[in-house]
Amino acid sequence: MRLTIAPNGYLQIDEARIMWPNFSGAPSKYNRAGDRNFALVIPNQEIADILLNDVNEYGKSWNVHIREPREEGEDPLRYLPVKVKFNGRGPKIYLRSGRNRRPLNEDNVDLIDRIDIDHVDLDIRPYDGDGDGLNGPFRSAYLSAMEVFQIVDRFEERYAEEEHPEE
Repeated sequence: MRLTIAPNGYLQIDEARIMWPNFSGAPSKYNRAGDRNFALVIPNQEIADILLNDVNEYGKSWNVHIREPREEGEDPLRYLPVKVKFNGRGPKIYLRSGRNRRPLNEDNVDLIDRIDIDHVDLDIRPYDGDGDGLNGPFRSAYLSAMEVFQIVDRFEERYAEEEHPEE
C-alpha cells in the first residue's frame, strides 16, 4: 500500500486492500439499512501512525480502528471505516476486470460486494466537524474516487476480449 496525504487533506492510496464491502447498503448486525461503506485495511503500524498523527483543527485524527490479535503471534487488525455517499460530487468508481474498465454508479455499484478483489486505488476525503456539542469533534472518511481491480481467471479474460475487442 502506498499512501500520500494531498495538500487538500485527501488520502491518495494505491494498491490497497479493502474488507467488509457493503456497497449495496444492506442492513446487518453492524450496518443500518442504506449505509454504504467498507473498511480500508491498514497494513502496518507505520501507516496507522501517519493517519493517527494527521490531526484536524478540532484535534481529531482519522478514525483508525485497531483490533487486538485473537491468537498469539498474529498481527493486530488495523482498518479505517470509509463511508460511500453518492451526490453531485461523486464518488467516481471504476471496475477493472482484466483489460476492461467500466464506470459504476449508484445503481450498479453493489456489484463490488459480489466479486473477488485483487486491490484498489482510491482517494478518501475527510469530513471534519465540531460535533455541535453532541458527541464532540470528529473526522469521518468518505470515498471520493476508486478503481477496483477484480481478480479474473483466464476464461473470463478471454470472453471479455471476445465481447469487447475494441476495449
